[in-house]
Amino acid sequence: MNMKKNKQKENPILSLFCNILIPVIILKNGNKWINKILIKYHGEEWAYQNSTIVDISSIVFFIALIFPVIYFFYDLLNRKNINLISILGFINILLTGGIGIFGAKFGLSKNWFIFKEGMLPIIIGLVLIIMSKYRQSSFKNILLNKVLFDNDKISISIKEDMRYEFEYIVRKAGYHLISGFFISSIIQFGLAFLIVVSNPGESSFNKEVSTMTWVSYVAVLLPTMLIVGKGYLGLISDIEKITGLKKEEFLKS
Repeated sequence: MNMKKNKQKENPILSLFCNILIPVIILKNGNKWINKILIKYHGEEWAYQNSTIVDISSIVFFIALIFPVIYFFYDLLNRKNINLISILGFINILLTGGIGIFGAKFGLSKNWFIFKEGMLPIIIGLVLIIMSKYRQSSFKNILLNKVLFDNDKISISIKEDMRYEFEYIVRKAGYHLISGFFISSIIQFGLAFLIVVSNPGESSFNKEVSTMTWVSYVAVLLPTMLIVGKGYLGLISDIEKITGLKKEEFLKS
């Protein structure tokens, strides 16, 4: 039973390594490493003469993206849990790869990457707004995640005349989550505009995307956690008031 439960939980350390640390290191140093390998096995003259033929930057970008792609499918098979947000996250990885690998061939500028970085959180925020209006049960399932909340116990403890108020406090917490995505979008736009100044295909583009990856992770995480955390703390407090339960009774360890 315990083994089954563990399989359903995401491994945060593995996620951090595959989605952030390894791609950052590869993007930052990949060009230098591949150049060294080419010089070692083919000579400096050959490497220089073929530098325009061998698109090292695209190769490096492809290698860096292998890790988050493999992790996505590993996590999907391991936890058997897929949702709209994880799908959009995977599409974001593919778009990043498409711009980094094929951007130079199609004449795409850095603005495509900057636009993509800011748009994903906006799209997720808009999807959540639509769900809150037209797919309320799905919206509630996102907020009252069964990994965190004992929803059966909560549902049993809510009196019929308190149902409307319960729906209201869930929506209120949801707006904090949506606000977190919109604020992260503003931060992503700003950081991408300041950090990414090279176009796809240039070796410096990979390094800038590498910097963007870890800086945005840190810069977005703190304000988003504060906003979303405030929403969840309010939700937990309101559930205690409505149900008469203590948080230890409906929160899973």
